[in-house]
Amino acid sequence: MEAISQVALAVERGATTVRGVIDVTGLSRLKVERALQTLEKQKRIVRDSEGFRPPGKPTKPNVRQCGSCNCCCDILEVTAVAKPVNELCKYWETGKGCTIYNDRPQMCRSFTCAWLQGHFNDDWFPEKARLVMHFSENTVNVQVDPEYPDRWRQEPYFSKLCELSLNGIRARGNPGYATLVFVGSDKFLLLGRTAVPDPTLFGTAFVPVTPETFRYWRAQSQEHAQRLNERAAEIQRIQQEFGYCAIPDDEDPYPPYRPALLRLSKHPPDKSE
Repeated sequence: MEAISQVALAVERGATTVRGVIDVTGLSRLKVERALQTLEKQKRIVRDSEGFRPPGKPTKPNVRQCGSCNCCCDILEVTAVAKPVNELCKYWETGKGCTIYNDRPQMCRSFTCAWLQGHFNDDWFPEKARLVMHFSENTVNVQVDPEYPDRWRQEPYFSKLCELSLNGIRARGNPGYATLVFVGSDKFLLLGRTAVPDPTLFGTAFVPVTPETFRYWRAQSQEHAQRLNERAAEIQRIQQEFGYCAIPDDEDPYPPYRPALLRLSKHPPDKSE
């Protein structure tokens, strides 16, 4: 009941998305989604194209318009019309726009980039930025125009992407969210100012080196990911205990991790050894 009350209050105060509610309440995604479903059934909130809102509260008009921008029709993949990534949609015509607009597929109807939703200022207008920002479950997606492959590394974009990434890593909700950058066939996971090329499906273990940079290890299997994360956790425990822990170069650790880390860091061994 407490989670339901927290979520209801967050929506009343203006949170319109699952991510927005998580950020406000600090609850896990599962708890937020369950609470939203309950509130919908109780008709205490309504869901529409603008997100969640209390019943009777008018939707805010979207004052932003796509205008001349057609980046989502060019850069993004649209499987419903067999449109590959980074290829202009066959239904787009210069001077006319989308020639099937009234009959466009649902995935086109439901897509709204983060700029159009009002999350970023006009520096992020996709036609200007050459970046299409959009959100999916637990992920901030940054699709980069391949004709401007380094745009995401330039300012003011990189500092903001760094901030988003750190917010996702430090999110109070569990789990947080990842920030992924796509440039042509290349993919990067952002860890603050550290870009991880070609992140694997099994995940990336990491420990902070500075407040905005990280040492990382890419996992090659679920079992490998578990070992990497166990050692990363041990590194942070030793850092908290001694104020310092050397970060090993070994990409494939095996337990026990603590004795080797203590030796590498030149700390006294545990008495139990």
